[in-house]
Amino acid sequence: GGEGGGGIRGSGVECSTATLATEHAALSRLRRFVGSGMAASADRHLAGTGEADSSLLGVPLALGCLSPRQVHEAAAATEGCGWLGSHMDMRDYFIYAGMAAGAALFSSRGWRPVHGRKGFPKGGEALVEWLQPAQHENAWRRWATGHTGLPLVDAAMRQLQQTGYCSNRVRQNAASLLAKDLRLDWRAGAEWFQWLLTDHEVSANWGNWSYFAGAGGDPKQRHFRTVSQAAKYDAGGLYVRRWLPELADEALCVEAVLRPYAHAVEGWPSPLVDPDTQLTWQDAQRLSETGRVLPAGPDPGAMAWDERTRSYSPRYASGGSGDKLYTPC
Repeated sequence: GGEGGGGIRGSGVECSTATLATEHAALSRLRRFVGSGMAASADRHLAGTGEADSSLLGVPLALGCLSPRQVHEAAAATEGCGWLGSHMDMRDYFIYAGMAAGAALFSSRGWRPVHGRKGFPKGGEALVEWLQPAQHENAWRRWATGHTGLPLVDAAMRQLQQTGYCSNRVRQNAASLLAKDLRLDWRAGAEWFQWLLTDHEVSANWGNWSYFAGAGGDPKQRHFRTVSQAAKYDAGGLYVRRWLPELADEALCVEAVLRPYAHAVEGWPSPLVDPDTQLTWQDAQRLSETGRVLPAGPDPGAMAWDERTRSYSPRYASGGSGDKLYTPC
């Protein structure tokens, strides 16, 4: 996905991509994003991408207002923009893979290129019996509406409902939780995204979902540890604070934003899955030894992004008196 919102860097504050749904507007955005240096300096891995880190071109690409070739040529002509061209290559891959898969693209068992791969029986049938949302309605509803009790996933799903967009990073985390932790039929997630995404493209959406579910052309098993992912890609909690009112209180330290279930945050539900499964081994070890997921150092929640220096600097509690840093853990 190359579309996102403007606003505070890392918070994923939305801006309207509907205004880009014409060829003229899309070409203007492409020239600005590539020509101004934004594309070359974009931090594409943030949980919440803004207009400086995302091309915002997903909608015009999905609607046919802009061609992948135009994006690829603009990226190839500008130093440091090769990643944008590679995204067009991946988009084309999913489209052609979808054409090759045909109706099998929508099969829970995946499509034929996986047969014969290690870990998959003859015929390409994955070793997973998917649970059906109708029989696990509570889990399905909590995931779909952003109330799983895991902040990064919940922020992603609520942003998606409110704006029709969320970044690729958080889409992957949401897909991982549904398919790998809840074991709910990945096709339900793909269909939910299909209804909500403003930039929906059938092959790209369903291809990426099958890829994450381990049922696509590359059946490697992927599992994202969502709490560790939040610590790595939203260390200051800007993104989850923006989309989750329950965590917007400035008095909350970033550790409480990362793990509200462990800090008695009022109104926060118990996680839908064991939160210990959402930590990498290294983060689990640090938590056991220090009581923190983040490494020692300044609380990123007490830092503000400085666009001029492209770095974090201390910020102060509302009122701007400069005499009180945000509450540390």
